[in-house]
Amino acid sequence: MKRIKYLAIFLSFFFCWLNVAANSRQEKADSLYKTLKSGMTSADSIKLLYDVYDLSRQKEKVKIGNELVEVASRAKRYDVLDDMLPQLGALEYKNRDRFDELIKLSEQLPEGNDKKSVQTFLEVQKAIYDGQYASSDERQKILVEYLREDVNHKPDEYQNLLDLYRVVLFLGYSTEGNMYMEYLGRLEKMLNKMPDEHDFFHSRFYTTCANYYTRKGMHEKAIEADRNLLKLIDKMDKRYKAQGRQYRNYDRYRYLCYLRMLSNYKALSLKEVNEYYKNCKELADRSADLAVNFYEEQRPLAYLKLANKDYAGAVEILETAVKRPLNNSTRLNLLGELKAAADSSHNERVLLGALKEYNEGLEERLRLNSEEAMLELRMRYEVKRLEEEKRQAEIEKHELALASDEKLISLALIAVFVLAVVLMFLYRSHFSLIHRSRDLKTENDKLHERIEELLYDGEIPGSTDLMNLQGKKAGENNRKSKGN
Repeated sequence: MKRIKYLAIFLSFFFCWLNVAANSRQEKADSLYKTLKSGMTSADSIKLLYDVYDLSRQKEKVKIGNELVEVASRAKRYDVLDDMLPQLGALEYKNRDRFDELIKLSEQLPEGNDKKSVQTFLEVQKAIYDGQYASSDERQKILVEYLREDVNHKPDEYQNLLDLYRVVLFLGYSTEGNMYMEYLGRLEKMLNKMPDEHDFFHSRFYTTCANYYTRKGMHEKAIEADRNLLKLIDKMDKRYKAQGRQYRNYDRYRYLCYLRMLSNYKALSLKEVNEYYKNCKELADRSADLAVNFYEEQRPLAYLKLANKDYAGAVEILETAVKRPLNNSTRLNLLGELKAAADSSHNERVLLGALKEYNEGLEERLRLNSEEAMLELRMRYEVKRLEEEKRQAEIEKHELALASDEKLISLALIAVFVLAVVLMFLYRSHFSLIHRSRDLKTENDKLHERIEELLYDGEIPGSTDLMNLQGKKAGENNRKSKGN
């Protein structure tokens, strides 16, 4: 009893210290924000606002982020817009109208992959909102439309990414069977081929995979996804530190990765379990929010005890953990661990209660799995139907193209035939003209010959040869002159 009392006192003091530390960060953020002056250059304002943003609590980040975007928009700092617009999209996930405003702001970015990437991410965020707040029937209708878009491949790879991503999101709201896994695999291949350096797509994708594989008990694949996510976090952390972002902090995201990996302890070595537990503790000691999970809920410790086969110690923690507000999947997995630990530690009291709740949870999961299987069959049928529609449309398009080609060929043949007839007519006319010209020339030649015969070889009856007459007169005149 004294031990519990001392532990409670220690935790009380510890959390007070953490709250003071957390408040001090916010106080520093507030103090820095007060130094913001209207006469500052845009570069200085952006640097200061980035520090305030990184130090601020999560609920304060939206306000500072919006100011950052406003200053960057006026100063045409496209690198800041490129960085902050996706972050604001993730922060304001409950405000659908804001997505359209952010997309409009992104129009300022230069044309290229960066702009397309930012806009695609914001459209994905909008789809997440639609999926969360739509009814089941509305989701099915929207999913069918997204499946139709996905089937119709487009030349723009970012549009294809958006189409596929939205299908994965809406499938995830309805089913997590084989069809969802197939589309998740397709999405991974497409993301790996994208020609951009943005990390937000891969970050969200690895988180989705890690959560999905953890829920499904696919421990190796879940751990692989979290390891990829940790590498990505290290890369982003290093990049931001190089940019002078000294207050940028990824502790929360690292903690969630390590906690999720500990929940998949069955695929880890004991050395890895101890290492990840130690990492969780170090991160929790720096954050009041993380300390609540680590010291109050104690799930990391429960997984550590399970991995070390300390089942009695694990039962004590898990029995409390399953009573906390949790999503159905996490609670069922914890109930499974509690059942196994109680059985191994021969704790009949806990085992009976855990078995009852676990069986109820399994029955509910089986019911949901049955509904998901039926839904998946309908979706597969829908995909086949859409693919058949696409194939039929392509056939009709091909046939239409063939019919158009045939018409063109027919028109061309008719034109060639008409041209041939015209050419034949022109050739015949030309031949007749040549023949007539030759006849006229022959007639002309004959006429010339006749004229020459008449002029030089004979006289026309009743006519006088003037040339001979002149010659005779000239001869007579010559004789007279000689006689004289």
